[in-house]
Amino acid sequence: PPDFGIIKLNFDASYIQEQKLAITAVLARDCRGEVVGADTYLLEDVGDAFVAEARACERALLFARMMGFRRLLVEGDSQSVIKHVQKKEVDRSILRPITYHIQRLHLLFDEVTYNFVPREVNSAAHVLALEGRSRRVCGNWVDGVPDSVRLAVENDWLLWNQRF
Repeated sequence: PPDFGIIKLNFDASYIQEQKLAITAVLARDCRGEVVGADTYLLEDVGDAFVAEARACERALLFARMMGFRRLLVEGDSQSVIKHVQKKEVDRSILRPITYHIQRLHLLFDEVTYNFVPREVNSAAHVLALEGRSRRVCGNWVDGVPDSVRLAVENDWLLWNQRF
Protein backbone atom coordinates (compact mmCIF):
# COMPACT_ATOMS: atom_id res chain seq x y z
CA PRO A 1 0.00 0.00 0.00
CA PRO A 2 1.09 3.60 -0.48
CA ASP A 3 1.98 5.98 2.33
CA PHE A 4 -0.79 7.86 4.13
CA GLY A 5 -2.39 10.52 1.91
CA ILE A 6 -1.24 8.92 -1.33
CA ILE A 7 -3.53 7.05 -3.69
CA LYS A 8 -2.03 4.12 -5.56
CA LEU A 9 -3.31 3.74 -9.12
CA ASN A 10 -2.62 0.45 -10.86
CA PHE A 11 -3.33 0.51 -14.58
CA ASP A 12 -3.49 -2.17 -17.26
CA ALA A 13 -5.00 -2.81 -20.68
CA SER A 14 -6.56 -5.76 -22.44
CA TYR A 15 -5.90 -5.54 -26.17
CA ILE A 16 -7.93 -7.27 -28.92
CA GLN A 17 -5.64 -7.18 -31.95
CA GLU A 18 -8.15 -8.36 -34.59
CA GLN A 19 -10.59 -5.57 -33.70
CA LYS A 20 -7.98 -2.96 -32.74
CA LEU A 21 -9.85 -2.49 -29.44
CA ALA A 22 -8.49 -2.05 -25.95
CA ILE A 23 -10.12 -1.98 -22.56
CA THR A 24 -8.11 0.03 -20.06
CA ALA A 25 -8.45 -0.45 -16.33
CA VAL A 26 -7.51 1.71 -13.37
CA LEU A 27 -7.74 0.55 -9.78
CA ALA A 28 -7.27 3.13 -7.02
CA ARG A 29 -6.32 2.09 -3.47
CA ASP A 30 -5.58 4.01 -0.31
CA CYS A 31 -2.97 3.44 2.41
CA ARG A 32 -5.09 0.66 3.95
CA GLY A 33 -5.22 -1.20 0.64
CA GLU A 34 -8.92 -0.41 0.28
CA VAL A 35 -10.31 0.13 -3.22
CA VAL A 36 -11.41 3.78 -3.41
CA GLY A 37 -12.25 3.78 -7.10
CA ALA A 38 -12.09 1.76 -10.29
CA ASP A 39 -12.52 2.59 -13.95
CA THR A 40 -12.65 0.72 -17.23
CA TYR A 41 -12.62 2.43 -20.60
CA LEU A 42 -13.04 1.23 -24.19
CA LEU A 43 -10.62 2.52 -26.81
CA GLU A 44 -11.12 1.97 -30.53
CA ASP A 45 -8.60 1.99 -33.39
CA VAL A 46 -5.65 1.16 -31.14
CA GLY A 47 -2.53 0.24 -33.10
CA ASP A 48 -0.94 -2.21 -30.69
CA ALA A 49 -0.72 -3.38 -27.09
CA PHE A 50 2.09 -0.89 -26.39
CA VAL A 51 -0.20 2.04 -27.28
CA ALA A 52 -3.02 0.45 -25.26
CA GLU A 53 -0.81 0.37 -22.14
CA ALA A 54 0.21 4.00 -22.64
CA ARG A 55 -3.46 4.99 -22.98
CA ALA A 56 -4.19 3.07 -19.77
CA CYS A 57 -1.59 5.17 -17.95
CA GLU A 58 -3.15 8.31 -19.40
CA ARG A 59 -6.62 7.15 -18.29
CA ALA A 60 -5.26 6.61 -14.77
CA LEU A 61 -4.39 10.30 -14.49
CA LEU A 62 -7.69 11.39 -16.03
CA PHE A 63 -9.54 9.17 -13.55
CA ALA A 64 -7.49 10.53 -10.61
CA ARG A 65 -8.29 14.09 -11.69
CA MET A 66 -12.01 13.29 -11.90
CA MET A 67 -11.92 11.68 -8.44
CA GLY A 68 -10.08 14.65 -6.92
CA PHE A 69 -6.97 12.71 -5.89
CA ARG A 70 -3.91 14.96 -5.42
CA ARG A 71 -0.96 12.70 -4.48
CA LEU A 72 -0.45 9.62 -6.65
CA LEU A 73 1.63 6.52 -6.98
CA VAL A 74 1.01 5.22 -10.52
CA GLU A 75 1.98 1.60 -11.19
CA GLY A 76 1.88 -0.45 -14.37
CA ASP A 77 3.40 -3.65 -15.71
CA SER A 78 4.65 -2.12 -18.97
CA GLN A 79 8.24 -1.14 -18.27
CA SER A 80 8.59 0.64 -21.59
CA VAL A 81 5.55 2.84 -20.93
CA ILE A 82 6.83 3.76 -17.46
CA LYS A 83 10.26 4.61 -18.93
CA HIS A 84 8.72 6.79 -21.66
CA VAL A 85 6.59 8.68 -19.13
CA GLN A 86 9.58 9.30 -16.88
CA LYS A 87 11.78 10.66 -19.71
CA LYS A 88 12.60 14.33 -19.47
CA GLU A 89 13.86 14.78 -23.03
CA VAL A 90 11.71 14.86 -26.15
CA ASP A 91 10.35 11.43 -26.93
CA ARG A 92 10.49 10.48 -30.61
CA SER A 93 8.48 7.26 -30.36
CA ILE A 94 4.94 6.60 -31.52
CA LEU A 95 3.92 7.24 -27.91
CA ARG A 96 5.06 10.86 -27.98
CA PRO A 97 1.57 12.46 -28.11
CA ILE A 98 0.36 10.21 -25.30
CA THR A 99 3.39 10.67 -23.07
CA TYR A 100 3.31 14.42 -23.68
CA HIS A 101 -0.33 14.49 -22.53
CA ILE A 102 0.54 12.39 -19.47
CA GLN A 103 3.34 14.83 -18.58
CA ARG A 104 0.91 17.76 -18.94
CA LEU A 105 -1.67 15.98 -16.76
CA HIS A 106 1.09 15.33 -14.19
CA LEU A 107 1.23 19.09 -13.57
CA LEU A 108 -2.35 19.08 -12.24
CA PHE A 109 -1.36 17.05 -9.17
CA ASP A 110 0.66 17.82 -6.06
CA GLU A 111 2.77 14.68 -6.44
CA VAL A 112 2.98 11.85 -8.96
CA THR A 113 5.41 8.92 -8.85
CA TYR A 114 5.56 6.26 -11.57
CA ASN A 115 6.70 2.70 -10.88
CA PHE A 116 7.10 -0.37 -13.02
CA VAL A 117 5.74 -3.46 -11.27
CA PRO A 118 5.74 -7.09 -12.44
CA ARG A 119 2.46 -8.54 -13.74
CA GLU A 120 1.87 -10.49 -10.51
CA VAL A 121 1.96 -7.26 -8.51
CA ASN A 122 -0.43 -5.65 -11.02
CA SER A 123 -2.82 -8.61 -11.07
CA ALA A 124 -5.87 -6.79 -9.64
CA ALA A 125 -5.74 -4.16 -12.43
CA HIS A 126 -5.25 -6.93 -14.99
CA VAL A 127 -8.29 -8.81 -13.66
CA LEU A 128 -10.31 -5.57 -13.82
CA ALA A 129 -9.30 -5.07 -17.47
CA LEU A 130 -10.39 -8.62 -18.27
CA GLU A 131 -13.69 -8.09 -16.42
CA GLY A 132 -14.31 -4.89 -18.37
CA ARG A 133 -13.56 -6.75 -21.58
CA SER A 134 -15.77 -9.77 -20.85
CA ARG A 135 -18.67 -7.77 -19.41
CA ARG A 136 -18.32 -4.96 -21.94
CA VAL A 137 -18.61 -2.55 -19.02
CA CYS A 138 -16.89 0.79 -19.36
CA GLY A 139 -17.01 3.58 -16.83
CA ASN A 140 -16.67 3.91 -13.10
CA TRP A 141 -17.38 0.94 -10.91
CA VAL A 142 -19.45 2.78 -8.32
CA ASP A 143 -21.04 -0.18 -6.54
CA GLY A 144 -17.81 -1.93 -5.72
CA VAL A 145 -15.74 -4.10 -8.00
CA PRO A 146 -16.46 -7.59 -9.36
CA ASP A 147 -15.73 -10.51 -7.03
CA SER A 148 -12.72 -11.56 -9.13
CA VAL A 149 -11.14 -8.13 -8.64
CA ARG A 150 -12.01 -8.05 -4.93
CA LEU A 151 -10.30 -11.45 -4.52
CA ALA A 152 -7.20 -10.21 -6.38
CA VAL A 153 -7.07 -7.14 -4.11
CA GLU A 154 -7.39 -9.33 -1.00
CA ASN A 155 -4.63 -11.61 -2.32
CA ASP A 156 -2.39 -8.55 -2.85
CA TRP A 157 -2.98 -7.54 0.75
CA LEU A 158 -2.16 -11.02 2.06
CA LEU A 159 1.05 -11.16 0.03
CA TRP A 160 2.07 -7.71 1.24
CA ASN A 161 1.44 -8.65 4.88
CA GLN A 162 3.51 -11.85 4.49
CA ARG A 163 6.51 -9.74 3.41
CA PHE A 164 6.38 -7.71 6.61
